[in-house]
Formats: sequence, structure tokens, C-alpha cells
Amino acid sequence: MKDTDASSVWDDPAKLLRVMAHPVRLMILSALCERPQCVRDLNSLVPIVQAHLSQHMAALRKAGLVDCHVCGPLRCYYIIRPTLVKKMLRLLSDDHPPRLRSRDAVVRASQQAEPSQAKAR
Repeated sequence: MKDTDASSVWDDPAKLLRVMAHPVRLMILSALCERPQCVRDLNSLVPIVQAHLSQHMAALRKAGLVDCHVCGPLRCYYIIRPTLVKKMLRLLSDDHPPRLRSRDAVVRASQQAEPSQAKAR
């Protein structure tokens, strides 16, 4: 497998992570996990001006994470990939303490590679 093939497998997940990697968008997604929300409700939960909220919502829609229904003047948003969003938010909210290892432990672990990798060296 070429490097370009390997990286293309990660293109879409990387795009999703870039879109989600903003505190305001994480707040929006968290609120939408509870229930669908109309713009005015989201704007009361997220402390930004409505124009900026619209830009964030457009990015989330373009990424395929949320969609909306329009009913007269109301725009009500909902998550279209709830399993993904809920798992990501849960993962991000969990505690992940760093696990430092000694140089010797890292070298030992790297040398315990599969036999096919050891032959390639």
C-alpha cells in the first residue's frame, strides 16, 4: 500500500475532526445530542452572536453532522450521525491521563514487533 493510499483512508475522518475541533461546535453538538433545537434555543445556550452561530451551523451541515427542517421563520437542527457524535463527545469528556514510559520500555516494546516487520528491517 502506498503512502497516498494509506492517507486517503484517513481523509474523511480528519475532515470531521477538523470541523468538530472548535469549542462552540462542541457545545452545539452537545446541546443537539439532548434534543433537536431551533436556532433561537441554540443561540440562548451558546454565547455568540447569531451570525457566528449560523456560520458554525453551516460548517456542521457541510460536514454531514447536522441537518435542519425549516418551518416558517424557524430553523430546527438535529444530529444526523448521532452514534458518531455521541461517541466522540463521550470520548472527549472522559479523563485520559498521560502515560509516560521510560526509553528502555519504549525500545523493548518496539522490538517486540511481529515477525514480518522484523524481517523487513
